[in-house]
Amino acid sequence: MKLFSKLFFFLAILATFAFADQGDAAINAVRLDSAATTIQKESVEKLQAINPAAKKKAVWIKLEGDVAPTMYDFCARAIGAALEKKPDYIIFEINTFGGRLDAAFDLVDTIMAIKDAETIALVKKKAISAGSLIALACKKLYMLEATTIGDCAPIVQGSDGTPQIIGEKIQSPLRAKFRNLAQQNGYPELLASSFVTPELEVLELSTILDKGQKTERDTTLIIEGKKYSVLDSAEKKFWGSPKILVKEGELLTMTDKEAKELGFSKGTFKNREDFETNLALEKLDEIETTVGEEIASGIAAIAGILLILGFGALYIEFKTPGFGFFGIAGIILIGIVFLGQFAPQLDGYFPAILLVAGVILFLVEIFVMPGTYLFGIAGIACMTISLIISFDPANIPEYVPESVETSFDAIPWLFGMLFILGNAVIATIIPIVASKYLIPLLPEGWTPMLKTDLETASSPTEDVQEIAVGDVGTAKTFLRPVGQASFTMPDGTTKLFDVQTHGEIIEAGTQVQVIAVQEGHIWVGK
Repeated sequence: MKLFSKLFFFLAILATFAFADQGDAAINAVRLDSAATTIQKESVEKLQAINPAAKKKAVWIKLEGDVAPTMYDFCARAIGAALEKKPDYIIFEINTFGGRLDAAFDLVDTIMAIKDAETIALVKKKAISAGSLIALACKKLYMLEATTIGDCAPIVQGSDGTPQIIGEKIQSPLRAKFRNLAQQNGYPELLASSFVTPELEVLELSTILDKGQKTERDTTLIIEGKKYSVLDSAEKKFWGSPKILVKEGELLTMTDKEAKELGFSKGTFKNREDFETNLALEKLDEIETTVGEEIASGIAAIAGILLILGFGALYIEFKTPGFGFFGIAGIILIGIVFLGQFAPQLDGYFPAILLVAGVILFLVEIFVMPGTYLFGIAGIACMTISLIISFDPANIPEYVPESVETSFDAIPWLFGMLFILGNAVIATIIPIVASKYLIPLLPEGWTPMLKTDLETASSPTEDVQEIAVGDVGTAKTFLRPVGQASFTMPDGTTKLFDVQTHGEIIEAGTQVQVIAVQEGHIWVGK
């Protein structure tokens, strides 16, 4: 028994030595896996520390076109909608030549008031004039390749038609606004002032540090040209020849590369996708403009033309007797300009407003000014636009057989449009068929259609052969421009005739004179 125990003990020792290498390898593998996991975890933590924008949520707001009150209204609404999404970043995509200074100040103040998200400006193509002011209102500035920013001097059109820079009265508060933005968001203050001050010359001074085979800049100083000119010779020798950043008489306008070198831009990207990738933006939302805001923007773009046409039409109406086409047209044109001021607030009501306006214009064509066709066409246009705006494209059915294989994405959309067109054709055919075959079957008094046979019908007016040029009569109805007038015949009788004017509106009871009789038509005038 003792011999067996010793033999078992000896074999156990041999087995231990036999599997020692494999055991050590397994233990080492476990240790390596654990170490790898630890290293990987540390790497992720370091990566997240290096890239704090990882897994960030951003909301995009596009600011394109002229800087105007309509842009401010959209931006204010968009910022409110963006903050409801609780983003990490609110990104303003800017592409503008500038515009109104008051609207720009309102935009800047609204952007500066954002506290719950970091604001970023991305210059898409250009941020000129008021656009540069809006860009610097953001905490960080980025630019796409081949873009520009700068030149914010306020200008007005002179008497000779050339643009002129406004004087110190406007420049002073604008410079103060630029300095404030530079101080708040960390942009170069003196260079920011040169956006708006053509008299300001900005220089860059540097001391050179010699390191053997290469030289490096040791200290860099941005200074105003006037201050450099008063330095003594020793100081000028110490700083060396200055580099001119902004010449006197010019405004600072920078490319994307220059903006990065001068400390404005944090980086340049090829496109928006490259920008999103580099900032590691995980979730993206974009605030779209509403129909009301688009209408308001469109009206604002042509507001000057509408006002000129509107007041011109009212002037013509004032110079002509009665009230007619020019008066109504003038009121409508001026009303459109004022409607543009409230268009964003009326966004959901525009289809109903256009529908009511279309019906009113159609009634004007029928009862007030028949024969002009202008109000009828305008009414049909308003009602059509109303239907287009109120239609939801999501309701277009996609009638595409499953067996049809195509890579053309527009096929479902085309089938949906054919469906709508078919409905329109059916909607047109039904009333025509009903008025011709069904409504006449209704009993007398229940049908709106006249059942009198035209062969036996008679007109209350007389034949034009009895009228000659120069005859004088009296308008019995309003001539707009078609109506009826009575004339006294040579035998002393009075007869009624269909007459019309050359566009002139003549009130009933006014004396008229025949000026032409052509092809069965009697043309009259006052």
